[in-house]
Amino acid sequence: MYSRQIKGKERFFGVSGLLYRSNLLMYDRGTESLWSQVKGEAVTGKLLGSELEVFPSTLTSWKKWRKQQPATRVLALDTGYSRDYSSDPYLDYYAQLSGFRSFFKLGPGEKEKELVVGVVVDGRAQAYPLALLRRQGEIRPELGDAKLRLHLDPQTDRLLVTDDDGSPLPHMLVYWFVWKGIHPETGRYLPD
Repeated sequence: MYSRQIKGKERFFGVSGLLYRSNLLMYDRGTESLWSQVKGEAVTGKLLGSELEVFPSTLTSWKKWRKQQPATRVLALDTGYSRDYSSDPYLDYYAQLSGFRSFFKLGPGEKEKELVVGVVVDGRAQAYPLALLRRQGEIRPELGDAKLRLHLDPQTDRLLVTDDDGSPLPHMLVYWFVWKGIHPETGRYLPD
């Protein structure tokens, strides 16, 4: 999730319908610059090279969210349109084991659509399997010279990624094939 404030101005984004390395490209309606969803960076247009500020986000169940945030309100299903909002149009995609337009060869134990926590520190990208965090609750890997702490709260599914000083680090929950497509030199963390 990103801030829409760029260079002191609020931007409005849309879906371009374009993909780059299996990743959606967004566009901002003011300049029509194209933005990599995973990198959070303009890849073409007047804002080329501009970066979006990352906001923390959580992938959780509605039950866990409601428990933590009971005052949450949701949009009504009665929208005035004939679309059936009771079913997810992407269920088939989620169930598939392979990614869409994936171009890299899998290593031992890798699955294209495995959810990973992507982190970049000092230009070095690394992917940490979400399933590992769910099992262990916390891992303390090193990335270059940085010592990291990745912690997943099982009650809320809140994910925290911090450096050795406890400062939060930007991170993204994403499919492995998408992270690898955008960061070809990335590694996939395996515990010792």
